[in-house]
Amino acid sequence: MILGFGSTRYQINPQDLLKESDAPYLFELNDDEEVMRYTGDIPFIDVEDARKFALDYINNPQGQIKKYHMGRLAVIRKEDLAFLGWTGLKYHQEGDFVDTGYRFMKKYWGNGYATEATRRVLKHAFNDHQLKVVEAHVHEHNYGSQKVAQRLNMKLDYRFLWSGTKPARCYKITQDEFKNS
Repeated sequence: MILGFGSTRYQINPQDLLKESDAPYLFELNDDEEVMRYTGDIPFIDVEDARKFALDYINNPQGQIKKYHMGRLAVIRKEDLAFLGWTGLKYHQEGDFVDTGYRFMKKYWGNGYATEATRRVLKHAFNDHQLKVVEAHVHEHNYGSQKVAQRLNMKLDYRFLWSGTKPARCYKITQDEFKNS
């Protein structure tokens, strides 16, 4: 299964996210309070922490890439090889579903990268993985991510409490809906 793909503007390749040399970008991304506001994730302590995360993410035999042939993948702009952020798929054993996620450097917000790259990830989900449905879990107040899900023709399915405390929305799209959009 091919995990690398892209467009004329960007490339998505798992090695791009997970190289040790990309640790400073991962650290910068997760060190931005505005980027992290609705994620529930804990920022990396330092660049070394980001490097260890990247190495574990690609090499862990029980991780998304090795076990399910999916994961969060770097989005690299082709014109200057700038690290824009990441997008990808994640399988959740608890609940038995696959979601798509995306996180981009604030300086690249508003350029359509999240929508364009995640649309390509959805194509990968439905064509290569033969998934029937993909979800996107978005914090109730993360209006930017809600707009991305809506631009991808994902439909609001239900609201829930993320980790039992944070209001969130579950957007879904089926394989048929994606092919007809």
